Amino acid sequence: MTTANGTTMTIGGSSRVQYGALQSVTAFKVTEPRLTQPVSAADPAGTGIFQKCFNVILYYRALVEGETGWAFSGWIKESLGRAFTEQPLLCGRLRRGEDGSGGELEIVSNDSGARLIEARIGMTLDEFLGSERRADGETELVHWKDIDEQNPQFCPLFYILVTNFQCGGYSIGISCSLLLADPISTINLIKRWATIHNDLNLIPGVNAPRKPIFNLSNTKHGDSPVTSLAPSPCPKTIQTVVFKVDAVDAKASGELSKVLALLCVEEAEKKLKNKMGPKFALLVKEESGNVKAECVEKSGAVQARSEMATTEVNLESLGLSGVAFRRGNEPALVSQWVASGDGFVMVVPCGGSDGGMPGFNVFVTIPRE
Repeated sequence: MTTANGTTMTIGGSSRVQYGALQSVTAFKVTEPRLTQPVSAADPAGTGIFQKCFNVILYYRALVEGETGWAFSGWIKESLGRAFTEQPLLCGRLRRGEDGSGGELEIVSNDSGARLIEARIGMTLDEFLGSERRADGETELVHWKDIDEQNPQFCPLFYILVTNFQCGGYSIGISCSLLLADPISTINLIKRWATIHNDLNLIPGVNAPRKPIFNLSNTKHGDSPVTSLAPSPCPKTIQTVVFKVDAVDAKASGELSKVLALLCVEEAEKKLKNKMGPKFALLVKEESGNVKAECVEKSGAVQARSEMATTEVNLESLGLSGVAFRRGNEPALVSQWVASGDGFVMVVPCGGSDGGMPGFNVFVTIPRE
């Protein structure tokens, strides 16, 4: 619901998240030349590509007196901008054709920026983490707004929501369109961002707090209505299993991607004891970076090749639990999930260039029954 003091959202029936400030974060320097990433989809709305995103929440306790999420939001703007300089498409927009009015979809690095939102919640961090309804409340600690199918060029593809708890602790909620990056790539981006942040020494030592250059604390957070930020729901109503598939001599062709998808859907259904449904959306990230989306019939003629070796990947083991934006202050908890209204599969090439075994990461998302 919306109040005169801004946009508020109910968590667990009582406490509320209230938006207080909105900024844009762009790459640290102008992106030249512009980069583009084609998105091929015969039926974009039917595949649901405008709604799918990956969410991460990192919870931090205040390490020193006076450390808050408000100050953190100011400190991270420079380090995040430098991280975006290495991956400028994250600051870009999805558009249709060269003139933006029709044709094929593409993502262009036009430096429009990610959205950085500051908020607060009327409870302590420990109260929230200890709540029986934490899983439901977490959907309010990330911000995502579905891409407008008709006017995608105005819609951010990357959001950061910093929420202040009453105790001084805070959470960092990150939402990234799956058209931009798969979950593992997003995790690696967050780790790289934290490394850049610490290398810049933006946050002073425990005995020398200072005000960040982009701090908005001179304004009263929440006194100015921020009513245009009504998010799209990010329900945790689905389950995702990740597989690494070894395929040394293969490239992500259309046929192979379907083979991988069907193989991994079968494995995921056994693990989760849930069924995908008669058809699902398939997103394929090619080695060039291009994205293709299509609907696949689960009972299609393509047969999964049993000789392909599949290994389950545990996203929780990929290092986010050790990500510290102030050295020594690691997350009290990390939560991550794929947000989608329906089941889908994402196939992404991995390994080979860095000495690892070439193959594919396959993300299988199945709705809970």
